[in-house]
Amino acid sequence: MTIFDEGRGREMDRRSFMSGTLAGAAALGGLGPFAGAVAQSTEMTALMVNAMLGPTLKPIVEEEAKVTIKEGAFLSGTDTVSRLTAPGGARYDLMNSSFAFSHPVVMGPKAGAERVQPIDVSLIPNMKYINEPSKEGIGERDGKVYMIPHSWGFDSILYNRDVVPDNDPYTQSWSLLFEDKYAGKIGWWDVAHQMLMAAGLYLGHAEPEKMDRNQLGEVAKFLISKKKNVRTFYTTFAQGSNLLASGEIAVGYGIVPMRVELKKRGFNITGAWPKEGVLSLISASYIPKDSKNVSAAHAVINAMLGERYAKALSDGCGYLSASKFAQENLTDAYKKEYGYGIFDGSVKHYQLKFPTNMNMWIETWSRVKSA
Repeated sequence: MTIFDEGRGREMDRRSFMSGTLAGAAALGGLGPFAGAVAQSTEMTALMVNAMLGPTLKPIVEEEAKVTIKEGAFLSGTDTVSRLTAPGGARYDLMNSSFAFSHPVVMGPKAGAERVQPIDVSLIPNMKYINEPSKEGIGERDGKVYMIPHSWGFDSILYNRDVVPDNDPYTQSWSLLFEDKYAGKIGWWDVAHQMLMAAGLYLGHAEPEKMDRNQLGEVAKFLISKKKNVRTFYTTFAQGSNLLASGEIAVGYGIVPMRVELKKRGFNITGAWPKEGVLSLISASYIPKDSKNVSAAHAVINAMLGERYAKALSDGCGYLSASKFAQENLTDAYKKEYGYGIFDGSVKHYQLKFPTNMNMWIETWSRVKSA
């Protein structure tokens, strides 16, 4: 069996993934919750969506946490949890990925099976500023906290306004990514999870992550019938951004940082607000058991929930901070542009949850691609 690597657009052997998970848990199990927290350097390593530490954001974190951050190259949530459970340890002091997707792996099936350290919340005073909707992204068990929310993001359809007018009804639905109107100008992201979730929502499935084999078969049949409209598939968001920027495609699956980055570069690209809901995620931070700079990891988590970082996050990369500070003194127009309606329900959204049977999803997507 296989599990899909979202960022690389390839499949990983399930046995390798699980053996890494079990070996990693065994190898790391003997470490205490705050091992090595004393006499640590100011340099620390982090693996998270790199836009979270973009040029306007990283200096704030480093100054407030009094650390120097060495970033890893973020590929996907799947890659991140695979690294967390690797036999040699995660080799990062701090990690961050989608809460709903990563929670089963990070927390393990029961008490004592957690693959991360408990977080000392006394070292995270800014935790008290987490807004109410984001508290869903706190990973707790038996009175201990293992995951702390950082921000919200969401996936949608990005489109070129020079080709697709804002008043086109297709911009109000995931139909823009599938139907015939913009045939030959559409790009699909080559990943099972998000593409099948989007198609499932569009076809009326209230909980698409729970689709059974027959339902997935119907989704596959639909997607195969719409492949004729697709100009190209892309395996990374950098490729998707370049395709939109060059004009090779006018419509594509995308994430918020893509839209923000393209807008900063002067391209007339925006995001759709599908009536079925954008696909949302809460990004959460956690500290691997083999972290060599636990105190710095705590300081960074705290700084990222602080006022300066929270207020700079949306302009910096498009994500919505989990901190209450982020929404102070925002205009209605700004809130609308960046999707802050996720917090009050005015923007419909559905969280990217881990499918009931991921391998079945991978098989379905492979069938779509090969048809």
